[in-house]
Amino acid sequence: MYLTTDKDLAEFCDQLNSSPILAIDTEFVRERTYYHKLGLIQVSDGIRCAAIDPIHISNLEPFLNLVRNQNTVKVFHAARQDLEILHRLCGGTIQPIFDTQIAASVVGWGAQISFAKIVNKVLGKKIDKSETYTDWCRRPLSERQIEYALDDVRLLFPVYENLKKVLKSLNREEWLQGEFIQLEDPDNFKAPNLEKLYMRIKNIRTLAPKNFAIICELAKWREKEAQFRDCLAKNIVRDESLLELARKAPIDSEGLSRIRGLHNNEITRSKKNILAAIQRGLNLPLDQIPKLPELEIYKAPPGIEEMLSAHVQICAEKLKIEPSVLAGRKKVNDFVKCFDQKQSLENHPLFCGWRKQAIGNQLYLALTGEMALAIGEKGKLISFSVDSKLNKSTREDSLLK
Repeated sequence: MYLTTDKDLAEFCDQLNSSPILAIDTEFVRERTYYHKLGLIQVSDGIRCAAIDPIHISNLEPFLNLVRNQNTVKVFHAARQDLEILHRLCGGTIQPIFDTQIAASVVGWGAQISFAKIVNKVLGKKIDKSETYTDWCRRPLSERQIEYALDDVRLLFPVYENLKKVLKSLNREEWLQGEFIQLEDPDNFKAPNLEKLYMRIKNIRTLAPKNFAIICELAKWREKEAQFRDCLAKNIVRDESLLELARKAPIDSEGLSRIRGLHNNEITRSKKNILAAIQRGLNLPLDQIPKLPELEIYKAPPGIEEMLSAHVQICAEKLKIEPSVLAGRKKVNDFVKCFDQKQSLENHPLFCGWRKQAIGNQLYLALTGEMALAIGEKGKLISFSVDSKLNKSTREDSLLK
């Protein structure tokens, strides 16, 4: 079903009002724009299925009300960009959410698995990829394009149902509690903090304080301008040129023309605002210049992270999931850092939810000397607990039981 009028959308959404689960996908274009250009919205309740045309339909509220309904599970695959679009349209919290890509990683189907691969695994079907690079904002859409787009939710629904069964069979339904928190938190989809934009630019630590103040002002100007023009910030002034503007701090058009990468058209259009941003930076008192966070690279004692990563590998093989899903190297590094610096581990990602039982407790025991690793039969790496009171070791293939 292809919906192109407000009336058709309202009638269709009335039919979905009581649906406990909705599979949702979006098609968009964002090669040159600041915001996603939404071209199509697909939705299915497992029985009915429709492609909603947001270009022809002026009032999307009936659909957005379905998305806002906190009694309805919204199912996506790799949800982040879909949710960025929907958060902007809904203007509020979207929950509960179920991301089949995340769920697939928890049951051992691989991290970052594509939709095509997950469909092939669950349904034995190969997705037609002929419309992958369609311009979804161009009209009219062909029947083939619409059917291609609808398949994304037609097939998403049975994938979701299958994953729920697998999660239950593995007793990992509770594992997903907490996995979707970031996707359900509206703060993660807010516009970037204008006061922190300088953190995205490389080599800012080479700047003197006044020049650093300038680039902070230039970064804010560029982001606001990108939002106003609905274009990519780099298409206004690239980072390298922005950094050079901050270093040279030109005070007139002639100075701007000497900045490599700052095009004449942009100078003509924005010279007043660029020079004003530079002046604001120069005028900022030293005690008001933003402070860069200390660049802290923690290095664990030799062999510690390697040992813990080896144990992560053991546990991941036992659980039949990828090590990066269980405990990535960055999280292991941060875990060791917190332990070494006697920081609280209570809210650490490896000490929360299912990961605490699956890996966090074991890593803690290893750091306290109550667990060790050794090479067992046939060269297999094994872990074993150390009983310090009895001064003996009890070997076992894994502490996971």
